[in-house]
Formats: sequence, C-alpha cells, structure tokens
Amino acid sequence: MIRVLLLAVPVLLPATAQQEIAVLDVSRVRATGDPASFIHPVKLHQQASDEVPCGIVVAGAGLGGVAAALRLAERGLHLCLTEETDWIGGQMTAGGVSALDENRFIEFAGGTKSYYEMRRRIRDYYRKHYALSETAKIWENLNPGSCYVSPLCFEPKVGVHVLEEMLAPHRSRVHLMLRTKIVSLKLRGEDWIEEALAYRFDTRKLVRLKASFFLDATELGDLLPLAKVPYIVGSESKADTGEPHAAESPNPACVQSFTYPFALDVRWNENHRIEKPPQYEYFRDHQPFSLKITYPVEYGWRGPFQYKMFGEDPPIPNNMSPGPFFSWRRLLARKNFHGPDAPQDLALINWPRQDYHDESLLDRTALEQARILQQAKRVSLAFLYWLQTELERDDGRGRGYPELRLRADVMDTPDGLSKHPYIRESRRLIPARGRVVEQDIVAEYQNGPRARWFDDSVGVGFYMVDIHPCGANERGRMMMPKPFQIPLQALIPQRVRNLLAAGKNLGVTHLTNGAFRLHPVEWNVGEAAATIAALRKSNGALPAVTEVQKELALAGVPLVWFDDLHPSHPDFAAIQFAAIQSWYPLNREDLHASAESPVTRREAAHALSRFFGVPTTDPVQLALVRGWMASDHRNWFHGDLPFYWTDWREDKFPRPLPPWKMTRTGPVRRAELARRLTGLGLP
Repeated sequence: MIRVLLLAVPVLLPATAQQEIAVLDVSRVRATGDPASFIHPVKLHQQASDEVPCGIVVAGAGLGGVAAALRLAERGLHLCLTEETDWIGGQMTAGGVSALDENRFIEFAGGTKSYYEMRRRIRDYYRKHYALSETAKIWENLNPGSCYVSPLCFEPKVGVHVLEEMLAPHRSRVHLMLRTKIVSLKLRGEDWIEEALAYRFDTRKLVRLKASFFLDATELGDLLPLAKVPYIVGSESKADTGEPHAAESPNPACVQSFTYPFALDVRWNENHRIEKPPQYEYFRDHQPFSLKITYPVEYGWRGPFQYKMFGEDPPIPNNMSPGPFFSWRRLLARKNFHGPDAPQDLALINWPRQDYHDESLLDRTALEQARILQQAKRVSLAFLYWLQTELERDDGRGRGYPELRLRADVMDTPDGLSKHPYIRESRRLIPARGRVVEQDIVAEYQNGPRARWFDDSVGVGFYMVDIHPCGANERGRMMMPKPFQIPLQALIPQRVRNLLAAGKNLGVTHLTNGAFRLHPVEWNVGEAAATIAALRKSNGALPAVTEVQKELALAGVPLVWFDDLHPSHPDFAAIQFAAIQSWYPLNREDLHASAESPVTRREAAHALSRFFGVPTTDPVQLALVRGWMASDHRNWFHGDLPFYWTDWREDKFPRPLPPWKMTRTGPVRRAELARRLTGLGLP
C-alpha cells in the first residue's frame, strides 16, 4: 500500500533544504519559446520583503478557496487568500470551464446556500447588463448559453465579477493576494506549520505569511508536499483500495488528463484561421482529433457517435444530449438576447480530444511543468486549427470552418487559452481513517437511494465517476454513483494538525476523484474546511463532528441528500442536523425530505432511540419497555398512525428535550420533529 509520496523535486523543497528554487509562472507559459523563460529563480535564503499576519491562510482562490474565504470572513476571522493567476474562481474562471458541471437536482437541491447565491448572482448579472429576449426574460433558471452540458453556462469574466462582488463586503478581513504562490512552509516539529513563504510574481519578491491555520485549495495540492504529509499521486492498485475497477499495480504517472479550454464565435464569410501550431500533424494523429465519441457498448451505452458541428437538437435529459458540438458548452446563445448589441453565439471548447494526457504535472520540476504546459497549449491550438481546416463541414462544402474566431478577450489572455489549465486531478492526501473508494459511491454497490452513509458528513455531491484517461494505457471510464456525502475525515491529513484540504486534494482515490472534482463539490469542500478551521481556532483543538455539522447546517450546507429541501427552506438546518444524527425519518425508496408529511408513531419511537443513544433493532419495543410511549387499551401500538406530541411520555425520558412551546398537538410534521429534537428554529 502506498503510504506517502515525498519526492526530491527542487520546486517543492522547504526553505531549509536549499537556497534557490525554480518557481513556474503559469500565467506566462506560451505555446512557443524556451520553457525556461517561464521560470522565476527564487532565493529562499534572502529575507522576505514583508511579513503579513494572516490569522488563517487559504492557498488558492479557486472555488474551494473562495468558498472558504467567504465562510471564514462571515465568522469574523481574518485571512490571506493567495492565487497564482490574476483571476479568482479556479476551474470556473481561470480554468475556463464556466459551463458548470453540476448534478441533476441542482436547481432545487444538492448545493450550499452560498453556492446558490453565486448562481443567482450570475443569472442576475445577465438580467441587469444584457437585453434579454422575451422568452429568456421569464426563465427562472436562465441559462445564458442554452448549453446542453449544464443548466448554467456563462462567460468566465462574469464568474470573476460575481465572486469579487461576493467577497467585497469582507475585504477588510480578506487579504487577497493575486499573482502569489506559496513556495515553502516552515514547520515546528513535524506536526505544526508556523508560517509560509509566498512568492509574488509581479514584484518578484517573497512575503512571509504568519498564520495559525492553513487550507490547501490549490489546483494541484501544492501544500501537501511542502507540509510533508502523506499523499498520493496517480492511480492506486486494487490491492491498496480494494476497488474492483482499480489498476492491478499503482501508477503515479496515471493522473487524469488536463486541458486548456478556449472560446469561439462564428463570423460567417470571414477567415479567422490561426497560424499552424507546432507539431500539428503529430497531435492531430496522436490524439486523434475527431468529433466522434465512443460510448462503450460493454457498459450498455450507444457505441460510437458522430457529433455534428452546428444545430439545435433538443437534448436528452440529464446532460446526455445527441446535440451539436458548438452548442454543447455554449456560453452565450444569440436567441436569448435582442437588440443591436445582442451577442453572437459564443462556445466554450473543452472536448476530450483536446485533453493533454501524455504526461502529468504532479511532482515534476518547474522546468518540466513548463514544458508539459507548453505541449498542452499546442494540443488545444492544434485542435482549433483542425476545426478551422480539416473537420468535415455539416453543409458538405468541403472541410474546415475558417469562420471560427478565437476569442482571446473571453479568457483575457494573449493566446486565447485559459489562464490556468483545467485540472481534473491533483495530489490527494491520505487520511488517517481511509479514503472514499468506488464501493462507497457507485450505484451498483448501494441498496437504497443514497450512497454509503457517513456519520461525519460535511456536505454532499452527485456526479458521474468521470475519468478522462491518462496516457498510461488507461481507458476513459464513467460509472454512475448514487448521491453521496463528503466525509469530514477526508479533509484531515495525517501528521500535521493545522492543515486541511479545501479542494480536489481531499482523501479520495483516482477513481472517486472523478466524481468529487466538480464545481459544487469543490465549493462545498472549501466551505466545510473553513468551518472546521474556524472552530479549531476558537476552541484550540479540532472540534467535535457534531459541532461542525450543526454550524454547517445553520450556514445552509446540506449534510444528507434530499431532493426537495433547498437551503432557503425555513427548517433546512433543523432537518439536516436531525437527519445526520439519524433522528429524522429517511425514506428508503427516494430522496424526499417531505418536510410537511406527518411522522408515524414508529418513526417517533425510532427517533427517541437514536436521540437517547440506545441501540436497538426494535425501537417500538424499546419505547414501550422504557415507558417513553404507550400502547392503547387493547395493547396495540399502531405504528403506522400519525404521531402526536401527547404520544410521548416525556417525564420518563432520560433527559429533557429542548424547551418547546406547543402550539399544536399534532399530527406532528417531520419538520416539527426536527425542530423539537435539534432545538433549531424553535418558537
């Protein structure tokens, strides 16, 4: 079993190990030129130019980092938020994927309150700043791009604007440090991080960050090797994880492929063909470039399917569209706007055939990373050139669409490619209590409507196990999970006490990472990590799981999967906290909370056994023997009848329930039961 990866890579060594390191400036990488020109030599022995008291350091301003910063600031804490590019938002903005990868319930369940606030603000931006068509005006779930892959597709710059707007009220507490990368950590002993050294690309100077807690929300899990915690890179073996679909042998090189997305519009009767990129023929044939995707028949799927370029075929529900390529991740749809300034169709191009899968970025020298990123950029530009010159046209008029125009302004970069590659898999910490494995989430191993139950849940997620293959003889794979939970244990590394995962670097496997790496899950992980850190800072020790869960529920973070319980529901916190404690009646047939449904007497008996911590296989018999509930004069219990408060004999309880001002004897609704047992939302 792989327990730790700590490789002697110069860019990752702590300050005490050497005097100079090479630091890659990802924003400077270009498809041509000397890879060494994208590297900054940094002398760590020199005195840092400034020292910043941070309270808490959040490394990486991707979705997990921004969510963490918001949660910490809302609790009144001060923090430093570092980001190596000049855009916050990670995969949604700098990574170019502003077609959100979400779950099928996302419009009404499965996200946190703050994530929903972000989505609302994105839609409101278009309502305020664009002239919408009459049809689009009335859409509650406005999708600016009317894309097929997601219920919400938009321009990356709008995502940046919204996140900055959300952070704005907290700027006195959030020290945002753009173009800044943490390059070294100073440890006290083996289990405590005292400070970080961060390099500022624009000033070419080091800054010392003093903090009592550190959250790693970087795209690659940069802090894990710097903190010397056990972590893993690539795919594990079947012997290690026990996963049926794991590889026979571990392979650190087998990391999911990454991509440089770009955006295109169409200017008919114009020629916007780019220069032929280096190694074009090699990449064209090696990838190989195609709009044909093979959906494996051995999984019961449709087999090979050839996508056409343009059109508006109606999508099949749940993102399984047969639809055209250009509309698949369209960010703006002309039909949703009107007036002389209405935008033209704008498409995000993030397609499996443009993935760079030959090499991994993880645990490589800065120079190797620069070369790999350069090759990845060449792949994306080559794919664009192929679209413009060789793709067979829908209209039968030869090959290539020179009318496709690369929109460099959309990504705000000189070459039109995203500021940062879209990273699907980072380093992953190895938690003390085990990783989330395939059997925990994949549908075929689950009996009920939900995936494996985690008592220490700090959030939820739902997305296919979507594996973009590495270049190490791995095939792409998709497995359908059941709606799953995010266990707290997966955020906590071994050894170091003041470091938490706050992004894709949590304790999952190569396979389950394929379901945990998406936008709403990463946001949820960051919010959970921030809550743990905040309580740790105030308590002086890691908080109890129930304390974390109660605070998360009150903040609008789901802990248990319900498909009819939005964070705006007045009893959201009470129901979520009661459910994770197993006090709330769960339906084994579906995901419904059914907050207004009546509680049965049997469910009330079960709630008491769990509330008082008395394990039993027969909660009705327990309630009768203990005198907590009574049978009628015929000695019948009537377990399926509605429960009334007067059915409980509270004077016989081991301890009092939270104080309750009774306004109605019953039948008791499920939301009322949750309020009573949790003490949350009581009148």
